Amino acid sequence: MKVLITGAAGFLGTNIVLACLNKGWKVRAFTLEGSPVNYIQHPDVEIQYGDVADAGAVRNAMNGVDAVIHCAGDTSFWKKLFERQRKTNVEGVKTVLQTALELKIKKVVHTSTVDAFGYNPNGLADENWHEYNYEGWGYNYADTKRQGQAIALSYAQQGLDVVVINPGSMIGPFDHTLQFGRLFMDIRDHKIPAVLPGGAPWAHVQEVAKAHVAALERGRAGQMYICGGVHETYKAVFSAIADSIGVKPPRFTMPPWMTVTYGYAMELLSDFSDKKPDLNPGQARYMSVFPKYDSSKAQRELGFVSLPLKKMVEDARDWYIQKGFL
Repeated sequence: MKVLITGAAGFLGTNIVLACLNKGWKVRAFTLEGSPVNYIQHPDVEIQYGDVADAGAVRNAMNGVDAVIHCAGDTSFWKKLFERQRKTNVEGVKTVLQTALELKIKKVVHTSTVDAFGYNPNGLADENWHEYNYEGWGYNYADTKRQGQAIALSYAQQGLDVVVINPGSMIGPFDHTLQFGRLFMDIRDHKIPAVLPGGAPWAHVQEVAKAHVAALERGRAGQMYICGGVHETYKAVFSAIADSIGVKPPRFTMPPWMTVTYGYAMELLSDFSDKKPDLNPGQARYMSVFPKYDSSKAQRELGFVSLPLKKMVEDARDWYIQKGFL
């Protein structure tokens, strides 16, 4: 089988490419010009450059493949980049899915996020949870991914075999964009004075990648699969990272009001500095709650495995050290 993977040079994308290669599949990797591709270079990987919102580039990339994993997404939280984020997370989804429909692609797996559901303040949310309570928070990532997910599912109604994967926060190897690598380094260098008040579901990136492969093989059309993982507070995650590199973790946990105030201050500062803020108000609100999700459907149907936090952190740490980042 030949699979097109969009966002193939990213953290999750790289792991999906490797998971597909482990199945013996051929891969066409689609990524933005200038993306680092050294981790996905392989005789069975053909690399093409382009933007998922560019219909011509997408059609060219999709010609001759059997299936598509649409992993490309913009995780920015800087309001200056919100328009770009919408273009990727909303318009890009429509472009990819419309092209797949026109070219009669056999199957599409769309990468969404657990954030697209909102969260259950009183327990676990599953794939049937529909109370989107991030509305009006300024959490543009979740807003745009929710819209993109709705577009993907609408194509299932048009007869396209579409499956949606909803990962939680991911930790593990091949984080060459340093999504969490910066956190390891900042904790090592004692640059983090306080811990965020909330928590999140945490998944090993390689298990999420394997779930994408399984979704191509046996995911049910029009279905969503939560790959949330284990539920841990940010305090527990910061402590696990600190323990893994032999330093003391930050002690102080900011209350939610202080976290949001800090987010506003960072956003205001970025208006003057024209540099990405450490935190914005929408992300601060999101990181002040503790959303929890039921991954049992993905475990049952796709073989998704929720690994312990310690395993995820140590695998990430070992990779950062091996590649000279840490």
